[in-house]
Amino acid sequence: MRRRRENDSVTPLEAAKTFMAGLEAGDADKAASVCSDDVTVVLPGGETELQGKDATKRLIRMAPPFIRRVREEDVQGNTVILRGLTRSPGHFANFTTWTFETEGDRIVHVSFAWRPAN
Repeated sequence: MRRRRENDSVTPLEAAKTFMAGLEAGDADKAASVCSDDVTVVLPGGETELQGKDATKRLIRMAPPFIRRVREEDVQGNTVILRGLTRSPGHFANFTTWTFETEGDRIVHVSFAWRPAN
């Protein structure tokens, strides 16, 4: 794996993967490190929005310890769509679609949607 120099920019896919790694690890600073200061996060159902890095960090800290597995990556310019499975063993499993919109090397918009898998 190539080491990144300071002046290298992060690709949209790398930013999305960093966000997801932070979410999975419960590392709010890691997830927020690839977000713009005014990032918008839209929760499932689309009615609740969180604004800014601090709100994103709160979301990561409050996220239940689900198991998230990304199975498909789709990059369309500055938009990354990650599809996979989110589950709570013994309780439920959901197919999850995460959508990340980026500007430069920062995520500016995140949304995710669930649909039951069982």
